[in-house]
Amino acid sequence: MSKDTDPLGRLIRENIEMASNQIKHNIEMASNQIKHNVEMGTAMTNSFIKMSGTLSKETTVAYENARKEMMASAERMRKEMMASAERMRKEMMASAEKMKDSFRSDRRSKT
Repeated sequence: MSKDTDPLGRLIRENIEMASNQIKHNIEMASNQIKHNVEMGTAMTNSFIKMSGTLSKETTVAYENARKEMMASAERMRKEMMASAERMRKEMMASAEKMKDSFRSDRRSKT
């Protein structure tokens, strides 16, 4: 059977794709939540500093630099996790193909 007409192989590939897409979606959601939390924390800190009257240029710059670094770190983590999810998807697809091929060779050798 070809790759397109093998129902079990197609089902396995579809399930792997679906799982991979769900993992990537979860990574995006987690990354967005981290970024949102960083923004909220920065805004709350800035509000507190302004209310307490201790806002200085150095403090503002330091908090902005920290915010940028945290956002960059969150983006790096997102990219690393996405790359890892894609590697996992490819490995699972290759493994599924090997299993399917081994089942074929087993069936041929028994007949």
